[in-house]
Amino acid sequence: MATGIVSMGLFLWEYEWLARLFLYVNIFFYAMLWIILILRIVRFPVIVWNDLHHSARGVTFLTLVAGNNVLGSQVAVITGRMDIAQGIWIAGLVLWALLLYTFFLVNILKEPKPSLDQSISGAWLLIVVATESVAVLGAIIANSSTVHWLIAFISLCMYMTGGMFYFVLIGLILYRWLFFSMEAKTITPPYWINMGAVAIISLAGSRLVMYARAHETLQGWAGFIQPFTMFFWAFASWWIPLLFLMFAYRHFIARVPLQYDPQYWSMVFPLGMYGVCTFTYAAVTEFTFLKPISALFVILALTTWVIVFIGLLIELFSIRKKKT
Repeated sequence: MATGIVSMGLFLWEYEWLARLFLYVNIFFYAMLWIILILRIVRFPVIVWNDLHHSARGVTFLTLVAGNNVLGSQVAVITGRMDIAQGIWIAGLVLWALLLYTFFLVNILKEPKPSLDQSISGAWLLIVVATESVAVLGAIIANSSTVHWLIAFISLCMYMTGGMFYFVLIGLILYRWLFFSMEAKTITPPYWINMGAVAIISLAGSRLVMYARAHETLQGWAGFIQPFTMFFWAFASWWIPLLFLMFAYRHFIARVPLQYDPQYWSMVFPLGMYGVCTFTYAAVTEFTFLKPISALFVILALTTWVIVFIGLLIELFSIRKKKT
């Protein structure tokens, strides 16, 4: 997800060679992560099952859907291979249905249920991100398909469903923030998805507006979706100062050590997604004064990706050194 969205941002700003490099790197990451997951399922099926229906960890499986569809968007936009992207979209739609309904079903039926402050986190907004990723890729590939109307309709439904999920989940997260104890160490990087989730809704809306404008009979869609997209983009923008202030407090006032943690990858995706959605939204609305904001956040996402990747390499080197 992180590598893919940085690649998309770089491509929009015409750094094509670097965007393609990130695409090839992402294909490698995608294949390796699937191999690791399959091996884990084969070797530790009980642990995987326990993780899947865990109220805090289970929702993270939806990164499979989002990562799949971000890669599909890369393939479609950067290489133009809509046939491959359409296959990836179908796989993402199937994964979305299997994982989302499994997660909801097992968590609805299981007893005893955990308390809100023990289970809810920014990671729950992966429900929104996964749903909207289907809408984004669907809107990109729709015009290249003979059943474009069906893909576009499914994408529109996903756009609206993801928006509804966001309203529900962000209410629970804000309730947890405002009425339960929040220590600095609990202000974890996945809370950046508070912004990233609403940013991807904005991107999905902008892409659907682009699709609708290409079809004379669907002009009503564009008029309906565009105000919603403005609403979501504005809310994504609102989150940014608060999140920066909270993480400045976490590290510079509360002195939580700034060291590598896999969760920091969840900061890269929202930063990159805001850059991409702002660029696309500005293109749809002709609000060209927003373009510099897009450039800033693409640069921030790329810088964060590099820092976290270096942290990952240092961590892997340290582990290897300890073993030897």
